[in-house]
Amino acid sequence: MAVPRGECENRRAALALRRYSQPIDIPAGLRDQSLDAWRMSVRLSGVLRRAGVRVLGDLQGRNVSDFARERNCGAKTLHELDSLARSAQSGAEKAPTPESAPLPQNGAGFAIPESICQLRFHELPITGRLANIARSIGARTLGDLKGRSPFELLQYKNCGKRTLREIQQLIERAISGEFDEPQIEDSAAAVELLTLLEQGIAKLSPREKQFLLLRIGGDDLPCLSFAEIGRRCALTRARVHQIVAKALDTLRKNWGPRVPRLLEMIKRRCLSMGCPLTPALLEKWIRESSRDFRLPRKAQVRLIAALDKNIVWSLEKDEGAGRIGPADAGLSPTGNRRVSSTPARAAHCSRI
Repeated sequence: MAVPRGECENRRAALALRRYSQPIDIPAGLRDQSLDAWRMSVRLSGVLRRAGVRVLGDLQGRNVSDFARERNCGAKTLHELDSLARSAQSGAEKAPTPESAPLPQNGAGFAIPESICQLRFHELPITGRLANIARSIGARTLGDLKGRSPFELLQYKNCGKRTLREIQQLIERAISGEFDEPQIEDSAAAVELLTLLEQGIAKLSPREKQFLLLRIGGDDLPCLSFAEIGRRCALTRARVHQIVAKALDTLRKNWGPRVPRLLEMIKRRCLSMGCPLTPALLEKWIRESSRDFRLPRKAQVRLIAALDKNIVWSLEKDEGAGRIGPADAGLSPTGNRRVSSTPARAAHCSRI
């Protein structure tokens, strides 16, 4: 006898609630592990940050259902948290990724929900090979792949199983909400942006991370020019510039259109206040969240300025330290908008 659909859904909900009510048990060897080492959506990362979860051990003894009261934590986020907890309990080194998701079979096309069809390829973290293939078939958005079969794409030059897998992973990440743009108030834009950037830096290759931090003066490292970094690492200035530029591009696209939108919000807020972006102003914006970030405020300002050349910025009193010059990655000779912070302007900003 068939069970009515509504009754099936109620049973599934009851089972999920029972599972979510079980205490989370994190193995002792993983309790000090940072959440940055685990792949998760931005939404789940924000939920855990607001709940005071910094390492896996902070989940010990808590229930998944406890997080349902957090802002922006719906059924999809609870399911992701449950998967994360079960992966940790099983002693896995990383949270599950969409790599095991099956490709469409028997000539079926890629299934792409309407909610993610408008995501544009040039704003997404994709390889150069996939970018070239998308250009070859005239696809500008994920929705342009809807209905196209893997067999059809395999006919194009340089498109193999690895590229098909990349497309499937991209779709899965988009469906999970990783590239969503929730409504963010101007007052929360700085915290959201810095959170995404620090998570993105943690995922860079070791060399990209090293060179970027040396360039912006992060993690108590000196702020060096491209030439100085090159001398330290026996590389040319041009090669260092190329590596830093690649790291910046990765940070812009890691979360789809989220980082560019947040940068735009920061720029608009500075313009409306008539002030450059400064370490002191950034400190005011992030307030009680300041302890959550590893990078010094000056390094954060330099990083934001390198990501968006149209943001006017200043280091206030320390005008000579770590100037990002015209040859910086992403900055043209006319794009270096660093300004002097006059006493009048600084006083005006401090009152805002």
